[in-house]
Amino acid sequence: MTRTRITAAVAGVLLTAAVVLSGCSAGGDEASTSGAAAPQNDSSGSGESKEGTTDGKAAPGTDGAGGAAQQPTVTRAIIKTGSLTVEADDVDKQRQAAITVVTGLRGLVASEDTGGDADGKITRANLVLRVPTASYETAIQRLSVLGVRTAIHQESSDVTEQVVDVDSRIGSQRASLERIRTLLAKANTIGEIVSIETELTRREADLESLLAKQKALADQTELATLNLLLVKKNGPVPQDVVKNDTGFVAGLKDGWNAFTATFSALATGVGAVLPFAILFALIGVPIWRFRNRLRRTPGPVPATATATAGSGLPKHPDGPDEA
Repeated sequence: MTRTRITAAVAGVLLTAAVVLSGCSAGGDEASTSGAAAPQNDSSGSGESKEGTTDGKAAPGTDGAGGAAQQPTVTRAIIKTGSLTVEADDVDKQRQAAITVVTGLRGLVASEDTGGDADGKITRANLVLRVPTASYETAIQRLSVLGVRTAIHQESSDVTEQVVDVDSRIGSQRASLERIRTLLAKANTIGEIVSIETELTRREADLESLLAKQKALADQTELATLNLLLVKKNGPVPQDVVKNDTGFVAGLKDGWNAFTATFSALATGVGAVLPFAILFALIGVPIWRFRNRLRRTPGPVPATATATAGSGLPKHPDGPDEA
């Protein structure tokens, strides 16, 4: 009986232990499963984090690109100038063709100077053309085919900083004027009013000067300036397009030209003075000789002079001296 109870007690203990162990095993499995799942979730989360990081990197790039797109793009302000010399068979015809080219490019003729021969035909035309800066190269190409291009010169100047500076100063000056006007509205005494109005006038003048400078820069940057010289083919080359040569031969030519120019000037002066010299010789020389002759002829001796001279002689007595 006692052994049966002991056996039953041992069996109960073993059963209880088995139940506890199975529960612990199940908990360990669940923990293990949970632990395995957690890294997967972490991995998933890490994937999302990486994706988020990738998106984050893309986002700054996108933001950077968006920021670059949102920032005002600074357009370079370029002043372009040039000169072009073209020889043509018919200068007047090509002059009209050049005007047509410029007006077709929405440009204009700023000034025009022409010269002709004895028959009245135009042999030289100097045109100052203004064309949009974007069409400057196109204008050069179209004008060059009007004849034989013999010379070309081009220059460009970047004035972007000047344009930005003037625009900024104009904005500051306008804000300053608004503050001055506000102070003028609040002024109470005559002295304050006079002082503020004087400052207001000065700043308005500064603003007008800045606006004029802004307008000039806008005109120069929006329209390029091109000096077109059309000359008759095989005709005399205008003085303003003769090239400046250097070297010994060029110096010799310049010296000879200076010598001949000086000699020509002297000859011109002598020719201008010669008629007056001849007239002076015909009239002045006889008068000069007559005056010299008068100076050489002795005049009559005055009687008083003779008497005075005689009174100075010693007197001799007529009779002998008395003892």
